[in-house]
Amino acid sequence: MARKEVTVTCPHEGADKGKRFIITRMSAVDADRWGRHCLQAAAASGGDIPGVVQGGGIAAVAAAGIGIFAAMDPERMDVLIDRLMQCIEMQPDPGNPTMRLNWTIAQTQIDEIPTIGWLQSEAFKLHVDFFKGAGRLFSLISLMLGTEESAPVPVSET
Repeated sequence: MARKEVTVTCPHEGADKGKRFIITRMSAVDADRWGRHCLQAAAASGGDIPGVVQGGGIAAVAAAGIGIFAAMDPERMDVLIDRLMQCIEMQPDPGNPTMRLNWTIAQTQIDEIPTIGWLQSEAFKLHVDFFKGAGRLFSLISLMLGTEESAPVPVSET
């Protein structure tokens, strides 16, 4: 089974408007490793990541959101964002969808700074969005296990 891919088109005004990019989800093993490394980097930098357990993998990164990168040492952040961006290819000719430029080449075709942040966000979303639907399940499990400090206490009927 092929890994999930999404095609996104740059919506921003400017030189990059309309440029198409394909983002391919990392393998489960790579995504989990990347997630654990993100958490370790944020924790090692002294970042406060409320409600996130170090070593929690990609699910914990999803809980933290893309802001997790702000809690990191810049050098480690760059390495982890670079790894995320390796999932992006550019499709320079929509009429020829098999032609793709890998990230190393594609990044040289980007002219606007906001496009970089937008692509980072889109790649991050692809890797963590499937946890949003399961978020309630994780909260319920945490509540049942007594591991969620801020979980509401069940009300007993008398």
